[in-house]
Amino acid sequence: MNGITSVWLRQPAVAGKAALLLLISTLCRPSAAQNNELVMATTFSPGTTAWIIQRWQREPGAVRIRTLNRTSASLEQLLDAENRENVDLLLTSSPMLLQHLQEHRKLALFDGIAPASQRLVPESIRSTAVAVAISGFGLLVNRPALAARNLPAPGDWDDLTAARYQGTLLMSSPSRSDTNHLMVESLLQQQGWTQGWQTLLASAGNLVTISSRSFGVADKIKSGLGMAGPVIDNYANLLLDDARLAFAYFPQTAVAPTYVAVLNNSQHAGEARRFIRYLLSPEGQRMLADANTGKYPVTPLAADNPRAAQQRVLLARSPLNYRLILKRQRLVQRMFDTAISFRLAQLKDVWRALHSAEARVKRPLPEIRALLTRIPVDAASSEDEAWLAQFDNKSFAEQQMMAWQRWFLDNQRQAILKLEELK
Repeated sequence: MNGITSVWLRQPAVAGKAALLLLISTLCRPSAAQNNELVMATTFSPGTTAWIIQRWQREPGAVRIRTLNRTSASLEQLLDAENRENVDLLLTSSPMLLQHLQEHRKLALFDGIAPASQRLVPESIRSTAVAVAISGFGLLVNRPALAARNLPAPGDWDDLTAARYQGTLLMSSPSRSDTNHLMVESLLQQQGWTQGWQTLLASAGNLVTISSRSFGVADKIKSGLGMAGPVIDNYANLLLDDARLAFAYFPQTAVAPTYVAVLNNSQHAGEARRFIRYLLSPEGQRMLADANTGKYPVTPLAADNPRAAQQRVLLARSPLNYRLILKRQRLVQRMFDTAISFRLAQLKDVWRALHSAEARVKRPLPEIRALLTRIPVDAASSEDEAWLAQFDNKSFAEQQMMAWQRWFLDNQRQAILKLEELK
């Protein structure tokens, strides 16, 4: 499959899930854009966008929308090329993707948007991107699976480091999911660079696997392949009709806007802008307030709305430092994969040995934990623009990753030797 979804309902007559099933049909190969359709590229899953498009189709004269559901990296590659799919719109939660496309002059200017919406958009992309909805981050859990092991539901990042969650967790990688990248960055910015990585590395020892997509984490938890994991709310909320699942926001969750932008070479720019203005209209914002989207509108909900309290919490959050996120994007991605993704099996083994040793001696082993949570890049370097810019050079990045591999391997060997001395 090519990740292309066609969504079209002229006279919606079926409600809820049945309607969504009718709405989603996957095509086997690309087809040229038609005169009466908009092509919308998106990093979201088909289920996330289906309800939005269904409601749009009810508007008088609404044109058909065909979606291309792909990863951020795949869309970046596609839109950097000749845009053979004739993409008109981009719907994403990734400011990194939008920044890249804006720098390459792929996005059209968009003005006249209310400040309440645009204050949520990073300043560097405010001229081309529009915020139409918001989300937050938290933990999705499979309650029966946790109960079978007599485990409480984790409530925050620090809980994920506990030995009792060994072999239960799922997450994605920043290099595979920009949503996960934002979650990782929110942790690094809340706890600080060094402490944040210590938390990530300790929790990584409890992973079952690393999912290739952000929404794959939620799907795997639902299927029982894992018991808990960090996800964005719009993926979790769509699954909560399953009584086995529960979702709780991180106490200090960051707010993650959903952005829309028009491609510079859109053949239907007028219709694309009309769709965006619909999303920001009272009707569009009411639609985005519906739990079927899993998101929250950018317009404040009425006080008696059951979702209003959580929306107020999200709207009150200070935005992430996007300038920092953008400049160290490649560092975070490469560090995560070198420290965790590429050595997950060995990482799990050594943490399992540490947990076993601590249980046996009935005390923490901080010296060994320190070896397993050390990182080769200090906090000052993680914000040094001149040094970070060198990661644009492939040769430099590869040299750094090779040095990091040796670093982590050496620390792991030292940890194993110390564990063996305890026997």
